[in-house]
Formats: sequence, structure tokens, C-alpha cells
Amino acid sequence: MTVPPEAPRPDAPRPSRTAWIARTWDRIPTGWFAGMLTAVFLAVTAGFGGLAQAAVPPIPELEPGDTHVNDQFALTVERAVLIDELPEAGITTEPGQRVLAIVLTAENVWNRALPSEGSSGLRAGVRIAELGDEPAAAIARFDDTTFSPYLQPRVPAELVLTWAIDRGVLADRDEIEVVLRDLTLRKGELVVAGEYWETPITAATMRLDVTDVGAGADAEAEADAEGQDG
Repeated sequence: MTVPPEAPRPDAPRPSRTAWIARTWDRIPTGWFAGMLTAVFLAVTAGFGGLAQAAVPPIPELEPGDTHVNDQFALTVERAVLIDELPEAGITTEPGQRVLAIVLTAENVWNRALPSEGSSGLRAGVRIAELGDEPAAAIARFDDTTFSPYLQPRVPAELVLTWAIDRGVLADRDEIEVVLRDLTLRKGELVVAGEYWETPITAATMRLDVTDVGAGADAEAEADAEGQDG
């Protein structure tokens, strides 16, 4: 014989709304809380323009003679020169080309010697905006014309970075933009061992006026000497 369920008594107390909410809340899986909070955060963020609207600090614009310091070098760009040829700096040109030379002082601020050439050296950290992503063709010391020098810690060196460009691309008093890039130190694990610098990013820029020196001081001196001998 089946006993029918007892009908609720008219005077029996009904469960309060807060008690029902508490029982329901206890049944929600804990993992849902993080999801709900994330949804609320994204909704609020979208209301204020979204995550993409976060302020990006502007890239510093330096003046000639200002020093930019990163984890590798302290770089002080001094001047830009346009010249017919400059073999003393280790660069060769083809017919119809001239040489763009950037003179700068570089001080190694790391704790060991750093190369001027290569993808981890100074060469990777300097670009000319008007020449795209083309690295310097050659780097030499200004004082003794040593090609591709290594830079010792805390020893400033005046260097010449050179590019071969087509004649007519730049002229006297043209303005160029020098782009200084910072590299990040990585420590190799598993496949690659040791430490290396990579991932250059633009850290500062500088506008420079180009000075056209024609054939160069040496060529002019030789021409004067030949004229006197004649």
C-alpha cells in the first residue's frame, strides 16, 4: 500500500529567500567563481575602451650628442657624413654608390667584452630609418681604423658605422633618422648553451643633418699636393 505524501500544513514556516540562496550558492562549483570574476572584469574593461587602449609610452627622441644607455652600451651619436668612398673604414662601393657614415661613441656597460659586429653586437642596435632594416656594412674605430673591434667594458670607443648607398639618395643637409635599438639578454638552456643577445626593439630615435664632404679630406689633400708638384 502506497502512503501519499503528507500535505504541507498551512501554518508550517516557509523557507526564507536567503536560506534558498545559501543552499544554491553552496552547490556552485568553486571553479565557476574565477570564470564569473573574469567575465565581470572583461565587461568593465570593455566599457572603458578595452584592453587595447592601454597607454604606450612614446619612443624618446634624442638630440645629437645625447647618450642612450641600455644593458649593453652607452651610445652617443655625434654626426652623419656623406662621402664618395671610405675604404679606411672597411667599406667598398660599387660604381654609382657613395658612403653614408655615422660617427658615434660607444661604451660597453656590460661585464664582459662585446662585439661591434654580428646579431648580438652594436651592429644590431643601430639602423637608419631611410634605409629600412639594412645594418651597417662595416664598423671601424675612428682613431686607428681597426675593423669590427671588440668593445671592452667601461672603455669608450669612437666608431664609424658605414652604409653604401646609391648616389642621389641623400644630399648635403638632408635629414636622416637614426634608430637605436635595445637587445634582450637570453640564457641558453637545453639545445643552446651560454648567453646571447636577441630581439632588438626600437628604444630611441634621433634626427641628424647629413654633411656632404665630397671626395673627403684625404682626396682633397692629395689633389692639392699634386697641383703644387705640377
